[in-house]
Amino acid sequence: MRLPNYLSGLVTSTTPLYVLLFAGLGVAFLGLTLSVEGQRSRTDTGTPTSFDDIVFAISFSPDGRTLAIARGASEPAQRFGRIELWDTETLQLRFIIKGFDGPVRSISFSPDGHTLISGSTEFRSSKLQQQARSRAGSIFSELKWWDTRTGELKQKLTMPGDNSYSIRAIQSPDGKQLALTESFRQSTRLFSTPIIGAIAIDRPRTSYWLGSFFKVEMKLVNAETGELKHKLDMDQAGAASFSPDGNLLAVANGNQVKLCNSQTGREVRKLKDLRGTVNAVAFAPNGRSLAVASIKHEREYAKDVIKIIGISEVKIFDVDTGKVTNTLKDVGAVNTLAFSPNGRVLLVGGVLPGNKREVAGIMIFDFQTGKVNTLSSGGDYTEAVDSLVFSRNSSLLAFRSGPATVKLLDTQSARVKQTWDADSVGDAVERPASRYLLSVSRVLAVAFSADGTTVAGETDRGEIKLWDHRTGEVKQQLRIEQDDPSLVAVSMDGKSFAEISQGTLLFWNANSDKKTIVPLPGPHTVAALALSADGRMFALGSGTEVVLLSPTGEVAKKLSGPEGLVNRLTFSQDGSMLAGAEEDGTINIWKLQTGSIEKTFRSHTEITALVFAPHQQTLATAATDNTISLWNLQTGLPEGKFQKHDGTINALAFSPNGQLLASGGDDRTIVLWEIAGGKSKRTFKGHDQTVSSLAFSPDGQLLASGSGNASVVLWEVGTGKLNRVLKY
Repeated sequence: MRLPNYLSGLVTSTTPLYVLLFAGLGVAFLGLTLSVEGQRSRTDTGTPTSFDDIVFAISFSPDGRTLAIARGASEPAQRFGRIELWDTETLQLRFIIKGFDGPVRSISFSPDGHTLISGSTEFRSSKLQQQARSRAGSIFSELKWWDTRTGELKQKLTMPGDNSYSIRAIQSPDGKQLALTESFRQSTRLFSTPIIGAIAIDRPRTSYWLGSFFKVEMKLVNAETGELKHKLDMDQAGAASFSPDGNLLAVANGNQVKLCNSQTGREVRKLKDLRGTVNAVAFAPNGRSLAVASIKHEREYAKDVIKIIGISEVKIFDVDTGKVTNTLKDVGAVNTLAFSPNGRVLLVGGVLPGNKREVAGIMIFDFQTGKVNTLSSGGDYTEAVDSLVFSRNSSLLAFRSGPATVKLLDTQSARVKQTWDADSVGDAVERPASRYLLSVSRVLAVAFSADGTTVAGETDRGEIKLWDHRTGEVKQQLRIEQDDPSLVAVSMDGKSFAEISQGTLLFWNANSDKKTIVPLPGPHTVAALALSADGRMFALGSGTEVVLLSPTGEVAKKLSGPEGLVNRLTFSQDGSMLAGAEEDGTINIWKLQTGSIEKTFRSHTEITALVFAPHQQTLATAATDNTISLWNLQTGLPEGKFQKHDGTINALAFSPNGQLLASGGDDRTIVLWEIAGGKSKRTFKGHDQTVSSLAFSPDGQLLASGSGNASVVLWEVGTGKLNRVLKY
């Protein structure tokens, strides 16, 4: 392992597909100890932090028809993680769950197979990125519950505390509990002088970082809600496993294993006298035996190389008495253990001893015959085996072979059925783009779905995206670059968009995979466009004429009254009124049932934005003098005037309760106004280009702002903090 500069990690390489073959060793038990030839082997020391697409966990669905693979970048700040769901019969990708802002550390299916619980480490920026290499933000852990049939998020739980390094959630056999292990990186000043080399290790229980240490917490929580049930007394909690009946939880704790009652969280027994640090535990299917792997590390130093030597042994304990019943000595460097579903065979995965050099693979110990077989994965320590998982009927075995590869083994033929690496999904995965990558594209319209889970937006290039704002995952998109719409309008629920592009009216809704052309009623240029809250009606301003149009192009009504060119239109939320602004600042309010003007207001300058309040009693307008006016729709009189922006105001949005008004403009700021007090409550800053659209979430807790740089930014209304950046 070479040491460039002051930090070094293990260098891995990809290798071609290898077929795993049995190599019969025929080694017999001698008393209670099985000795395997070969004393030492270099261990897989974990995943270097430079890797950006690593497998962290794998899991079979209860019926064995789906294999879930959890991946991500080792550095959470890269905001990259995903879960791939593969069909184990057809070997085709079912779908990808992309809703993560960091690596997915653990996955677990519910007993019915309908829910997948993930534990992920997420990175969230504390402010809008001002530099390309900015890493300002916080790292925290989340539990997320996913519908395995659709890939939709059911719920999520953000764990308390920042600086989270990893999270692992193991589900009990009955699906009612989660054993949750979190590690937090704490700063320290122990190292005051430069160190020549260091190794970053993936597993917190055996890791060390220069200038930091780990605090580990372990809990038992409700698997449906994440509600805390018990805190476990563990200072070095590592690998964990539930007994088949779910009554016991075995937890590696340094150089010992603690057996805890899963109902009370209390310690039942300690298993001691282990050689080195415990890094794998596995219950036998009958629950009477527990396999424990422990490992000691030694280092050999050369001129520019550090060789890490791993020496492991595996002990089999009687769970009731705590006594050792078998010992497997000097088995190389063990990363993982698994019993076959019938309990006859124990699999040991890692880096195995070889005649001339270490070999990555699996040792198979048959307890009935006392024989040992070896499955070689065909590589050295760079393809060290980890995460051994059997399907329930034991016909399939999945394991990690190196940091980025998963192999699916047919246990009847002992041959690899499929290999999946980081490129297996092809173009289905996009790396998250930096917000700092400048784009001239602007988001002209933005809206939340009625249930508040989805944010929709359209750019001035005609590209439409729908995100799950809770995860940042793109749920739907329509890519039509250079569509160049001059006007864009969105329905209140974000399911429909209308646009004027090169003199043509185009319409799209979430049930369609393309935009449709809506016939225009006349040859006049459309200068204003609005879409009703339900997406079923267009309002078009052409010259001094305002027309109501259905999505099929049928003229529903022509509105009379304007004397000047109408250049702004907006519907009330209930669809009963339409407001239109003329070039000279005249504002007309139509009652759509009659088609006549009910009220007219006079602004001294041209209107740049207008919006109805939710209760339909107030209209807010922004003018070219950078002021905002409130108009009483009952009396026809002005109610108030706000002024704080230093540039043209392009967007206005009322909160759902009508108590707040948000405004955004060319000065790249968003101002939150209190309607009752007439004062600004908060200013959101950080946009590097103009703010062109705004929308509140249905619960009023989030504000979405569309801007230049082709991004939608989510803000927390209550705190003013940045929530998330949704990038095109």
